[in-house]
Amino acid sequence: MKTLILSSSLSENSRSYLLCKAVMGELIARGNNITFVDAMNIPMQPVHRGGTPEMETLARQVDEADNIIIGMGVHCYSVNDSLKILLDACFGKATGKFYGILCAAGGERSYLSTMQLTQICMNEWRMMQLPRIVYATGKDFKEDIIISSEVLERIALFSEEFHTIGNKLS
Repeated sequence: MKTLILSSSLSENSRSYLLCKAVMGELIARGNNITFVDAMNIPMQPVHRGGTPEMETLARQVDEADNIIIGMGVHCYSVNDSLKILLDACFGKATGKFYGILCAAGGERSYLSTMQLTQICMNEWRMMQLPRIVYATGKDFKEDIIISSEVLERIALFSEEFHTIGNKLS
């Protein structure tokens, strides 16, 4: 099973990046083939201005993946601008793929912010979502370490279910 993990944050202190890395470790331990993409390494511009070579590479990686995990931060109760640009420009061949969401937010009241990403993926590309989302807030981290046992348990469960269901759908 080929899994693409997209960490969409452009922050050097990204907590969603830490969630992505933790899930990647869990999936590698289960024998998954992982491609990890960090949006910080992708020069990007809006679709109407044309893509960059790195955006074209991501589009190819989306096409080649059996399933996708998207790591996102919350910005004004929505997806961040870099993720929106990458979705618009690079997810054209994501139709019908299985996907999951990892979300890091500043507070506990933004948990429904992932629903906008769900709507985009399900309506635009008819993607199938793992019903479990890993949602973490600032209190779940200390510097660059996930310290919450509850979040670590959710990461393990998310990874187990993503692996099991993803293999059945591939």
